[in-house]
Amino acid sequence: MKEMEQYKEHKLAQEISRGIGRILYDVMPADKRAKIEKTIENHQLGVNAALDEAGFQMHQKNFDKALSILESLINKMEQGKGEMTLFRADAVSEYFYFHNPFEELLYKELYKPDKTLRRMTEDFGHCYYMYGNLLFELKRYEDAIVALKKAISINPVRVEAILELAEVYKIHKEWDEYLNLTKQCLDFAYTSRELARCYRNLGYYYIEQEEYRIATALYFKSMAYDNESATPQSQLFYIQQVSGNPTPDLSPDEVNVILKENNIPQNANDAVLGISLVFGKGSFERVDYESAKGFWSIFYDITKDEGIKKMIDSLPKQ
Repeated sequence: MKEMEQYKEHKLAQEISRGIGRILYDVMPADKRAKIEKTIENHQLGVNAALDEAGFQMHQKNFDKALSILESLINKMEQGKGEMTLFRADAVSEYFYFHNPFEELLYKELYKPDKTLRRMTEDFGHCYYMYGNLLFELKRYEDAIVALKKAISINPVRVEAILELAEVYKIHKEWDEYLNLTKQCLDFAYTSRELARCYRNLGYYYIEQEEYRIATALYFKSMAYDNESATPQSQLFYIQQVSGNPTPDLSPDEVNVILKENNIPQNANDAVLGISLVFGKGSFERVDYESAKGFWSIFYDITKDEGIKKMIDSLPKQ
């Protein structure tokens, strides 16, 4: 407290105060720390229960009840200030909530942050994401944009939040924003389903531009990553109807040529594949087989590389 008082007028007063707080936590007796951790855990359980209830009410189309729950949560998070001041970035730290180590590594690789990344105590971004979804359902589109941008600021590589924001721009036919956000997601997508959805979104964009050849190639690419979605086939049928031409049977190489001609990535980002391979190998060498499996499974899910599959299958059980 003495040090905080001494530096309260310093230009880095907030950073100093936060640093002191972290030191206090580090030297705190184990029993005291356990009480704080229990309090945080109980709060997380309460938030998760509220989010589950909000999700149930949204599923039941009880949007007013869901809205009441989510707005109450967000008011508490923001303390009535319109933003989360507790986790506002300062001169030395930025605060995020990544869902797994891979997302944090991907963020570091793509954004090259010069500040220390610190983890928020819970997934506040999911609150904003659900709130944005609900506002979209209520056709409060401008409010939905604000909420979804907050969700993305908490986890900038969360594909589903970015694609949900793209849906808002799609409603307003703001095609440049829609295209830019969808292409951005191709940088971050690290599952085959995410990649497939990105290509489907791009296919929709090119249908709107009446660029049916490109759209067709994109739906073929989407099916290469996810053959369970019914959307590509229905959209290909639509293209056939409006263009008056039968759907061509494009080979994977032909699809990639069309995408390359139009500056559309033909595969997952090299950073995604590189991180999954390199950190999988590093985890294996540290005898952390569970982490190795997690990293390599990302690579296999996208590429279906049989060599990687054999490596995953050969990992000892932990």
